[in-house]
Amino acid sequence: MPNYFIYPIFTIIVGAAALLIIPKEQYKHYLLYGFLFGGVGQILIASLLTALNLIQYKNMGPFNILGLTSIWTPLTWALAFTIFFFLLPRRKVFLIPYVLTFAALSYSVDLVKEAFGLFEYIGFNRYTAPINFLVWYSVSAWVYIRSARVELK
Repeated sequence: MPNYFIYPIFTIIVGAAALLIIPKEQYKHYLLYGFLFGGVGQILIASLLTALNLIQYKNMGPFNILGLTSIWTPLTWALAFTIFFFLLPRRKVFLIPYVLTFAALSYSVDLVKEAFGLFEYIGFNRYTAPINFLVWYSVSAWVYIRSARVELK
């Protein structure tokens, strides 16, 4: 099996997790935010970092979008952010560790993709990527809390 099949397999796993975790009646609400911050966010961030020669997606096979990313990657990010927003803690004391955990998990997934030859951090970005994830999740959580009027305790 070619390595590029890891992209749809990972998307199916994250999608199944989202379907199992999030109640059906709440799915639309969280998926909208997941699509905006995860899917659209990934396309914008990946395009910028690829243009700056800081990352490169590799071995995308037939799932290639203009040499920038796999067609499956924005969908996976949308589903991952859907889970992120649904599980977002409502107590301030847990919010920072939660965002840190998701940032670390996302960086770990990128390192696994890199080990499979599907992704590459170029230059110093290997060391700044965790900060990029932290900023991405922090801004997303802040905007979500404000726009969805989430009450924090």
